[in-house]
Amino acid sequence: MQQDNKKNRKKWMWAGLLVCAVIVAALGYWKRIGIRNTIYKFLDIPAPISKETYGYYGKEVDVKVNPEERVSFQMTDEEADHIETDISKEESLTGSTYAIDEQLTKELESGNYTLEEPAIILNPYQISPLTGVVLFQTEKECRVRATVEGKTDEADITGVTAKGQNHRVPMIGLYPGMENQVTLELLDDEENVLEQTVITVKTDGLPEELRDMVSPVTVSGESAYGMTIVSGQSVHYPFAYDVNGDIRWYLSRQTASYGIFHLSDNRFIFQDKDGYIPSATKSYSTIMYEMDYLGRAMKMYFVPNGTHHEIIEKEPGGNLLILTSTLEDHIEDEIMEFDRETGEIVNSLKMTEIFGNRYTSKIDWAHLNTVSYQTEDDTILISPRNLNSGVKINWTTHEIVWILGNPEIWEGTKFEKYVLEPEGDFIWHYRQHTVYQLETDLDNNPDTVEISLFDNHTPHSGSKKYYEKSDDSHLTVYAVNEKEGTVSLLKQIPVKWSSVTSNTVYDAESGHIFGMCGSVVEEDDSITGMIYEFDYETEELLNQYFIREKFYRAIEMMPDYEAMSLPVERPEHYIAGSLRPAVKVKKKVEDPKQTLEEGLDFRLMSDILFAVMPNRTVSQIIFKGENAVYVYDLSYLKLYDEVYLQHTESIPIPLKEMEGGTYRIYCVYMDAYYDTGKSFTK
Repeated sequence: MQQDNKKNRKKWMWAGLLVCAVIVAALGYWKRIGIRNTIYKFLDIPAPISKETYGYYGKEVDVKVNPEERVSFQMTDEEADHIETDISKEESLTGSTYAIDEQLTKELESGNYTLEEPAIILNPYQISPLTGVVLFQTEKECRVRATVEGKTDEADITGVTAKGQNHRVPMIGLYPGMENQVTLELLDDEENVLEQTVITVKTDGLPEELRDMVSPVTVSGESAYGMTIVSGQSVHYPFAYDVNGDIRWYLSRQTASYGIFHLSDNRFIFQDKDGYIPSATKSYSTIMYEMDYLGRAMKMYFVPNGTHHEIIEKEPGGNLLILTSTLEDHIEDEIMEFDRETGEIVNSLKMTEIFGNRYTSKIDWAHLNTVSYQTEDDTILISPRNLNSGVKINWTTHEIVWILGNPEIWEGTKFEKYVLEPEGDFIWHYRQHTVYQLETDLDNNPDTVEISLFDNHTPHSGSKKYYEKSDDSHLTVYAVNEKEGTVSLLKQIPVKWSSVTSNTVYDAESGHIFGMCGSVVEEDDSITGMIYEFDYETEELLNQYFIREKFYRAIEMMPDYEAMSLPVERPEHYIAGSLRPAVKVKKKVEDPKQTLEEGLDFRLMSDILFAVMPNRTVSQIIFKGENAVYVYDLSYLKLYDEVYLQHTESIPIPLKEMEGGTYRIYCVYMDAYYDTGKSFTK
């Protein structure tokens, strides 16, 4: 009898296990995620990426890497003076800015220039060709109004300088390839014109990359924006065009993939191409400059895991909120708060902290593309594109406040309780960009906040079951009642379908709304851009411009003439940030028997060594000193996308933490061990 009971229990146990296996398999098939990934989701642990890797990952030194280890620093270019080496030394863009600015001050203070005979210096900082400064002195203190004459009155570009006797008058918005007429007016405190003159400034033509870049489609002759900046993606050189579609400003230095970002003082962040960190797919820029429209770089920042879609001030003049990547087989899935003074990371949030590992079987499972901060309730508003939602989160506690998206997306998950309930019927957004909270009360209801976004309305594999087809993208504005947990649609203006990138901007002063369509797929499969300006209330189309290349975003150009008319104040430290350091090892390292002739190069900037090589050819860089050995290991960062093997890396390695002494530089290149023939002494 007991034996029969044991047999029955075994049968039921095996039957139970079989049923569980069938359920798991069925769920895996139903969710199209496979049995393995279903199990990982149930256990809430990261699903390993099961893809072929590309590149070389050999090791000479077995070293344990902590990807989250950071060394913070504040420095200047002069740090390089303490390093003896045959490696070429380069000055930062910030260092050259201060040197040029000092020269301009000396030239102005020479007393050789007057309003009648000023010094006219075109492109003084060498990267902003359609700008200049005019130097002269006056007997009495006054302000100066500078006007670059436009082809129409609405295209005039005007600004007023700071009050003084030594005048550095910025010229912004010169036309390319022509003689520009610039009017200079001396103003008293009541803005009466005391004296004036007209100067002629001749400029070179546009570079080939920018010729025929903008074509007006519909032009009203007026715009809420004096000039509109376009940057990122295939627009490697940021440029600005006026109401007539004429390019009046550009930078001759290429940006990284996402271009430039506004700061509150009408400066901007320039995402630089000179330093990268590899990832599971593309590489990310680790360097950004704080600049103005003359091309002056006031500060240089390093971000350890690189930057991508958003760099924005948390509050005016305060810390930066930066979208970055965990690099743990995943990309574009982390937010950090960056101290602009110290370069330290003072707060960060990985998307897995919010959403667990439910979606992490894909490399780019979140794809963050915007973040912004709301001071009044200490929240951030983010846009994880691949979750088809905007999400508001408490920035201190990292708790979800609400989720804005089609409730069907979240049905049956633990996040369902946070989803805003729709009031009325409307077409939901899909794979959206630029989710921001507006300051303007557009529905005259003090109980709601308005949220704008660019609804690309692009389907993907995970959203097809609830995706509502539309041939357009949309400029969308929602009203969210946070107390009641509801959302209603205020505005949904159709524009040409833009598969990715793009942004919506509401201008409160004019009541206009802009649709910046960055990735319009044409009939011949080429990708271009289209920019719209509408009256928000009437939805009347005011202006429309065709952009020849795919771009990331377009924003208003807002130059601060007063600030640009003053010398830049050089801080004690103008380079700040944090990077992953090389790891000190106790193991004995043998000298290589062969020397690498090509494939790896170095350059030195301040106390940062840049290793330049084709992507994934070098897996370890070894610094062998008399008393210490350090290893910068790249073997743990796997590449899953073959196309990015074509990229050339320039990886920044901080030398700050290394002990003093002479170091020979070895490497593992294509899985073979080499002496690079380079060395340095700290």
